[in-house]
Amino acid sequence: MARTAWDFGHRVLYHWQRFGVDTDPKHSERLAAFLRTRQLYCSSPGLFNDPWDCRPWFNTAVLQNAGERQRHADWALEVCNRHQPMPADANERMRITLLNDPTRATELLEQAAQSLAPVIDRRYRVYCLGPDPTNVLMWSHYAGDHRGICLEYSLRNEVMCCALECEYLTEFPLLLPYDNDDSAELRTLLAKSKVWHYENEFRLIAQERSQAIEHADTLITDDSFLQLPDGALTAIIVGCQGPYDEVRRIVNENAPTVKVKRAVRVSNRYKIVIEG
Repeated sequence: MARTAWDFGHRVLYHWQRFGVDTDPKHSERLAAFLRTRQLYCSSPGLFNDPWDCRPWFNTAVLQNAGERQRHADWALEVCNRHQPMPADANERMRITLLNDPTRATELLEQAAQSLAPVIDRRYRVYCLGPDPTNVLMWSHYAGDHRGICLEYSLRNEVMCCALECEYLTEFPLLLPYDNDDSAELRTLLAKSKVWHYENEFRLIAQERSQAIEHADTLITDDSFLQLPDGALTAIIVGCQGPYDEVRRIVNENAPTVKVKRAVRVSNRYKIVIEG
């Protein structure tokens, strides 16, 4: 069961993003619209820069177990016959092949992963957050080389408190294609390579309303936008090379209760602090 940022004792989380009024004037318009409407844009998993992120890459090591090969064979036959019923002899040939041909069974898992990826992209939306606003790498990678901004969110509301921890692994998680448990699908959206562990990431996971299978207990987006409650956004931090005056002007005009802070370089050290 994935744990929330709240479970770890976090009460504030941060999101880094680009803000370049010189390179893209629309950044100012987007920020102003967000401050007015509190509609948060959440990304489709297919847009992420990590080709493994949010992808159901099944760990084929599970096929070394005879019982698992049997369960995978049963699942594959059920799926095939659901779409196009096969004669009994064809079913038996397929079963024997899957039970005795590890290469073919591995190919089956890879095909299943490829078929599920577009479904995940259509159904889910993700918003990434971290706990440390002084993380220099986050500013460098996601906030345009410290020229962007970092949004500060309170977790004391029904939306942001749902942020779930990411799991950092050296191998693919053991996900089973025949398992209909929702937690297995959720783990796909939260599992990442261990090389990303420095982010200490938490994620809001939402379903697109038009694609949601069930949404009684999940966050819902409409056209990728998630509605935030009043007070969820508490501050905007401007990067140490960012346009502080421009950001402050936009905030004062559209959401004057939101604080504007700035990241400042510490003398003689490779470090920043947050002031404001």
